[in-house]
This record gives sequence, structure tokens and C-alpha cells, in this order.
Amino acid sequence: MLKTLRRTVRLESDPLNRWKYRVLREVEEYQRLIVKEMIDVILSEGLPTTRKRFHERFYNHYKEKYPFLPSRVIEGSYIVAGRIVKSFRKRRRKGLTRKDRPEYRRVVVIIPNTINWRFNGASVSVLTHKGWVEIPLRITKQFTRYVYEGWRVSQELKLRLVGGKVLVWLTFEKDVEVESREGNYLSIDVNENNVTVAIFEDFKLRELRRYETGLGRIVINYSIRREEIIKGNSTKDELVKKKLRKLRERERKIDVLRKTIKRITELARDLKAKVIVGKFSYKAKEKMENNKGARLRHRIHQWSVVKFVEMLKTQPIEVEEVSESYTSSINPFNGKKLKKGKQVVEKVIKVFNPYLMTGTAHEGGGIRVFKVITRYLESGEFLLERDSIAPLNLAKKVDGRVVVFPSTSPNDLRVTVYDPLREVPVAELEAIKSKEKIHHG
Repeated sequence: MLKTLRRTVRLESDPLNRWKYRVLREVEEYQRLIVKEMIDVILSEGLPTTRKRFHERFYNHYKEKYPFLPSRVIEGSYIVAGRIVKSFRKRRRKGLTRKDRPEYRRVVVIIPNTINWRFNGASVSVLTHKGWVEIPLRITKQFTRYVYEGWRVSQELKLRLVGGKVLVWLTFEKDVEVESREGNYLSIDVNENNVTVAIFEDFKLRELRRYETGLGRIVINYSIRREEIIKGNSTKDELVKKKLRKLRERERKIDVLRKTIKRITELARDLKAKVIVGKFSYKAKEKMENNKGARLRHRIHQWSVVKFVEMLKTQPIEVEEVSESYTSSINPFNGKKLKKGKQVVEKVIKVFNPYLMTGTAHEGGGIRVFKVITRYLESGEFLLERDSIAPLNLAKKVDGRVVVFPSTSPNDLRVTVYDPLREVPVAELEAIKSKEKIHHG
């Protein structure tokens, strides 16, 4: 099975001379004018946002009006206009905008075909109304890796003028062979603070892993920090703006997601396993946000599950999305409903683990405390760890031949907790026979 991977790299150009900058600025101004006119026409005539319909409606008209412009500039203009209108209509249906038409402020020049632009490895040349303009690029390690590791440049090029330089977005593509062996699965359940992975080999459960991402705690901590910064101050104050810009919530969350996905991808490729993940969309998140308090709504909105699935699907592995309805509330042994009303909660487990010692801790002989939150549901005489149930039921939905536990007993339920940033085990959770006392291995 061949899978096409895509990666987009943003590069900065060297400072341009006056002639190059003036020519690109003229192209930008033409596109700004054309896109604004197209948006008005699309909304007034109620045109569908398809490239074929736009080409029929706009191409000949603007080619006659601006015969000196390269054809791909006109094509790029209606592509931009279509994307803006599509996003605006979607937001208007949800009641997220009060305006009657979208605004086009930040101009990004799109050239959709390599007929009007060329890439030679160190620079990009663009065909304009004044001829070819060469844009020398500042090379980065990421860019070099894609150029020399068999990746090809895709058709679309994006440009944006910033100061006396140009920001260039290049998309690289590569076809990879994805192999999955029958009976080998990685079933994944994404939660607010962890990602639980059930590893099946030859239709039998081999291991349960739980990666403690802590993304929910990151969201809460940054929310509190923002409240402290703006308390009694205006968000228009320059000092407040500076402090808010220094917050790195998005970067930290993306870093944790990338490292977690890297661990899962390596595991899937080693086992030649198909990856199963719950189907989750932005629409589902919006439904969850309804009738919730402000703090809980903020946490749900910032939940990174959709981003996690999007990033996972860009990896060189086979990914299948499955509905996760009722997967966290059904006993994987007998299919019966678990008793949510009798849920037992262990709020925080403090794990003293030598693998997580820092440099300072090494010198002083101290050990870092790693906190794990677990939830248990009652099933007969056992308490099952709730976050571990969902990946087991997801795998059974895809292939009914999988055996949840080789001995078909909850006694075999052992969940190894990992820190995704270091790929080291920090604790082990288990099924519990005694309902009076929760203990951990």
C-alpha cells in the first residue's frame, strides 16, 4: 500500500533588491484587488466554491481585464477567494460572525502550478508581469533534509511579503510503502491528559501503554496565568501584550503531541501494525461545548484530540478511524454496560521514579515526583481502569477476532505508564479485586 506524505516548510528569503521587491509588491496589489472583487461576486451570485465553477466564471474576464498578468496569478486569486468564502460561510452558519462579507487583509500570493514558478534547490523563481523574479532562500536543516532525502516539491507555492523579505511556503511530497500484518493492531484512545495504546500482536493483546501527556493540565495552567496577567489591566496595554506574547502554550502542546506520535509511529512500523483511533471532529467538540461552564468549555475547546489525529494520519503508517461511541463504558469481556454511578476515583498517584531525575536531583540525591490521575469503573468483582477500556473496545469493533486478554481474565490487565518526552516507564496500573482499597503495581 502506497501512502503520500506531505510536509510544508516555511522559509525566509534574503533581503530583495528594490526592483524585485517592487515587482512582487505589484503582483500582491493586483491579487488583493482581484480577490476582493471575486469575493463580492461569489457572495452576490451565490456561486459554489469549486475550482471548475470559478474558472468558468472568472478566468476569461480577468484575462481580458489584465492581459499582462500571468495566468497562474488569476488562478491563484480565485483559489484564495474560494477558500475565504468557504470559511466565511461555515462560520456564518454557526453564528460565529456578524459581518455580511469577509475581510481580506493579509495577502498571500498563491501560484497553483509549477508552469509559472521554478525551484532549483537554493532559490525560487516566479514568473511575473515584468518577467522572472528569483527569490534566494535561507536554507534550514529541515529544508535540507527534505531536499536530499527523496522528497519532491508539490505544485502549489505560497508567498507573502514581510518588510523587505519574502516568506515562502514549500510543500514536499513523498510516496512511502506502508505495510501492515494481519492481526497486528495499535488501538489508541486520546484523553485530556493521556494517550492509551493497546498493542495487539497475532490477534492477542501483548501490552497496554499509557503516555502521560498532561495537555489538560497545560491548558489549565496557561489559563490561570493569562487571568493573572490581564487582571485589572487592559489587553490593549503594550506591557500586557508583551507578556501574553511570551506565553508558549501552543508550542508546548505541539511538542508533546509530536513526541507522543513519534513513539506510536516507531512502534507501529516495528510491528507492521494498523493503527486504530477514535473518529473525532471539530463538530463533535462543538457539541460537547454546549451547555457547559466557561472553564470546562475552554478546556474542551483546547483539547488536542483532533490535532493529534490529523498529525497521526500524516505519518508513514496505516490509520483507520472508528466511531468511539460507548467504548469507555462497556466491559470488554462480556459486552455489558459498566456502572458509571459506582465509579471509584483515585485523584492523584505520586510516583517516585529514578528515571525522571533531573540534573539538580542527581546532585542532591532527590527524585522527581510524577503524578498520574486514574479512574476506575466497577465490573462485577473487579474495578477496571477506565482509560484502558476504550482502546480494547475500539480494536474489537474493527476485528472481532482479537482476544482482549490471552487468559480472558482481568487479572492480566497491566497498564504501563510512560513519559512521552523521555520514553521511560514511570508506573504500572492494574485491575483491582478489592473495592475497599485501590493499590497500584
